[in-house]
Amino acid sequence: MSYYNRFIIQRKLKGFIEEDCNFADISSRSIPFNTEVTAKIFAKSAGYVSGLEELKLVFEMLDVSTELKKHDGNTFQKGDIIATLKGNAKNILLGERVCLNLITHMSAITSTTRKFVELIEHTGKKVKIACTRKTTPGLRIFEKKAVELGHGDPHRFSLDDMVLLKDTHLRYYKGDVENLLADMKKKVSFSKKIEIEVEKVEDVLIAAKNGADIVMLDNFSPDEVEDCINLLKKHNLRDKVIIEVSGGINLENIIDFLISEPDVISSGQLTQFPSEQVDFSLRFD
Repeated sequence: MSYYNRFIIQRKLKGFIEEDCNFADISSRSIPFNTEVTAKIFAKSAGYVSGLEELKLVFEMLDVSTELKKHDGNTFQKGDIIATLKGNAKNILLGERVCLNLITHMSAITSTTRKFVELIEHTGKKVKIACTRKTTPGLRIFEKKAVELGHGDPHRFSLDDMVLLKDTHLRYYKGDVENLLADMKKKVSFSKKIEIEVEKVEDVLIAAKNGADIVMLDNFSPDEVEDCINLLKKHNLRDKVIIEVSGGINLENIIDFLISEPDVISSGQLTQFPSEQVDFSLRFD
């Protein structure tokens, strides 16, 4: 079973193959058409693997038999065999770079997400780590999947998932949180959650009282985050809203933001600048 919509994934993978080979793989012209080979994909580093469903789909489209030795989300060590392949040599070479690029990128994201998750779990805090919409154009479905495989939260996939009122929306309303929320509730379906980014500690209370489902504290200091949460507790509103903290949070400073225990910490680092680098290679037997 596909993790996400199989048809969308297949369509994107076909596009990746077309990008890498418009007409013919001229580098493989010296290899006879009927050459059948076996090959292995192996790890040149350690981490958590993802993108194996995509790897299998690519080689299925190229009539190459694939046996996965790992499953998406599994750990791997340097030298581990990730998958074995059997089929036409030209077809294996046609899919090689697309597959290696994708599993390398996705595994770096999954490995980085797991590092965040394990750090949070070590503190005993019940805080989710989430990615953002800071993704590579065309790769969002794969990058979000890689985060989920790392036990992170994918957050929004697109602008129509939920309402997220950012500082730009708020400035259009001259900072009036109450009116912005009131107008938005008139415009969107009851089925959509509404999140609002606030700029001042006192605005978190206004947002909670006026129907925000989620309040984002973007670029707040750890002390300011704690002040916001304490203010909500003081007015018995802490359980009425989800508190998301974002803005420049990384593995070096996340501990400071965990102290007051927000509900969610979102970081663009997961998809934009994964800290964990991984490497894979393919070799014919």
